[in-house]
Amino acid sequence: MRRALRCLPALLLAGLPGLAHATEWLSPPAMYPPDTWQGRTVAVVRVLDKLDAHTELLNVPVGQDMPYKSLTLRATSCLQRPATLPADSAAWLDVHDAHEGMAAFQGWMAVAEPATGVFQNPLYDVQLVGCAGDNVAPTPPPLATVAAPAATAPAMTTPDGQPAPPEAGGGNAAPIAPQAAPQPVSPPMPAMPPEPADEGAAPLMLH
Repeated sequence: MRRALRCLPALLLAGLPGLAHATEWLSPPAMYPPDTWQGRTVAVVRVLDKLDAHTELLNVPVGQDMPYKSLTLRATSCLQRPATLPADSAAWLDVHDAHEGMAAFQGWMAVAEPATGVFQNPLYDVQLVGCAGDNVAPTPPPLATVAAPAATAPAMTTPDGQPAPPEAGGGNAAPIAPQAAPQPVSPPMPAMPPEPADEGAAPLMLH
C-alpha cells in the first residue's frame, strides 16, 4: 500500500503531458460596446387611413415587402437600443403609394424622435412603433482609427542655442547615407527639319 502511494505522484506527473495536449483553449466571445444597438427581424409599423380613421399595426419582416391597400412597405433593418440605455427603436423604411402623384418615403424612422422620419400624404400616415422578432447580429459602430505619431529624436543644442555637432563614434547615431552624384543631363534631341515641299504637286485645299 505504501509502495503504491509512493508511485502515485510519479504516475500523475507522467500523465500531465497527455492532459496538456488534450486541453483545447476556446477563443473568447466577441465583445461589443455597451451602447451597441441590437438588430431585430421585424419592424412594427402603425398605418393610419385618413379616409375612415382606421389604424392598423403591421409587422413588416426585414427584407420583405408588406402590401397594405395601396401602400407597399419594406424594412431594410430594424435596430433596438440595449436595455442599459433609454428605450428606443429605429428602422430604415421604404414606403410607396400606388396612386399617381404620391411621393415615396425612404429613410430612418425613430420612435423617440418621430419628426426625424415622417411619411404623410392625403390618404395615409405611417409611423414606426418598435422592433420585434428574433435577435440578429448587432451593428457596432466603426472603429476609430488613430494615426500613431512618428517618433523623432529631440535635436541637441549647445548652451548658447546653436545646434550641437554630431558625436563621433556614437553608438546610437544613425548612419548618414552618402549622397548620390548628380547624373549628367543629356542634351535634347535636335528637331527634325521639315520635309521640302514638292513644287510639282498641287496644294492641298481644306474645305
